[in-house]
Amino acid sequence: MRYLPLAVAVAVAGVACHEPTLPPNHTPAYAFDYFGDVFHWPQDRLSVRFFADTRGAMRTYVQRGVNLWEQQFLYGEFRGVLVPDSTHADVIVVWADSVPPDVPPDEGAPIKACVGTTTPEFDVSGVALAGPIHTSLAVLMSSATPAQLAACMRRTVLHELGHALGLFQEASDSLLIMNFTPWVNAPADGDRRTVEVLYHTPPTIAPPPR
Repeated sequence: MRYLPLAVAVAVAGVACHEPTLPPNHTPAYAFDYFGDVFHWPQDRLSVRFFADTRGAMRTYVQRGVNLWEQQFLYGEFRGVLVPDSTHADVIVVWADSVPPDVPPDEGAPIKACVGTTTPEFDVSGVALAGPIHTSLAVLMSSATPAQLAACMRRTVLHELGHALGLFQEASDSLLIMNFTPWVNAPADGDRRTVEVLYHTPPTIAPPPR
């Protein structure tokens, strides 16, 4: 039998070794509570039902947003589905005023051409939602091109859906979709960490009755 020199044998054995890896970061990037209270959709209310305004590109924006937020979870903690009837929805997303043209979004430098609002309505107890979460999108800059406006709406719908999931606070980091003004096109690692922690935090706000 032929033996390798000791130094060579050690080097060969070392090929199979791996550098130790750091544990995954599970620290939220920003706060998500509502004046100390926490809301997220419980497992027995999945899939969350979203109604999107049927005019323009809203259904496309909402479906994309739901898909992107679902991808942030490892174990299906959140799932959403679009429904055709607003009377059977948990979240209702509509245009606040005019309907922007349905055109491909401008993938260039983002501009703040639109604004969104998400409003949870509480019942008299103050610890449960009284009805669907309402989200509306409005044009802010009429001088924006249709493509710039489409890009802004796509980003802002994604941001507002984050609020509808229970991310009630804004992020200060401009690279996160939950920044005060969303500049990015998808949730980033900080958004993923934060929403995962949220969905593993016991809620103090109950969902609306069905």
